[in-house]
Amino acid sequence: MKPSIILVGIVEDNYDYASKVAQLLQLSPDIYIAGIWRDAAAALNDIPQLMPDVVLMDLQLPDLDGIECIRRLSGVATSIQYLVLSNCDDDDHVFEALKAGASGYLLKDEDHESLVRNIRELHAGGAPVSPLVAWKLVRYFNRRIPYAAEGNILTKREQEIVSLLAEGKMYKEVSVRLGIAMETTKKHIRNIYGKLEVQNKTEAVNKWRMFRNIA
Repeated sequence: MKPSIILVGIVEDNYDYASKVAQLLQLSPDIYIAGIWRDAAAALNDIPQLMPDVVLMDLQLPDLDGIECIRRLSGVATSIQYLVLSNCDDDDHVFEALKAGASGYLLKDEDHESLVRNIRELHAGGAPVSPLVAWKLVRYFNRRIPYAAEGNILTKREQEIVSLLAEGKMYKEVSVRLGIAMETTKKHIRNIYGKLEVQNKTEAVNKWRMFRNIA
């Protein structure tokens, strides 16, 4: 079976590094490069029009940091998966990037095969992170939300709803799929937001994925 094509965009101010990554990624028959952007302004202008499947985002950009770039893009291009590819490994950058809408976080020391594998994992619905970042997440959630790994933070119905949201379904589509009223769906979503301590759908989906990965 022929693998599905993954359209990848790269936001990176170091053009030599970005070009090298692009050349290596294109050795894989299922990955095409949508474009390379050296600053947030260009990325914010072009990416919502091109709609790549995955965007590799550096955090240290010359005009606007990558975290804010992800936050703004995820507000207008919700179907895109944002994967941080950065040298920044401190807690603040990791958690702020994930809160902004990133679905994965890799450090730049990833080798080519690992990067390709992680892009495919992200496109398939996973949330890839480098080992050091995974350790930070486990430490954080063990400290802040120890019951998350037990799988009981959301009810079965709430898990069904957030799973459909992760597939990109709208509230109306969720209601139809589950055979429940729109108001009931909204009530469940309010409960999900409260339990996960998030403000919007993107944050809820990202946090739920992290819970599943550490469970």
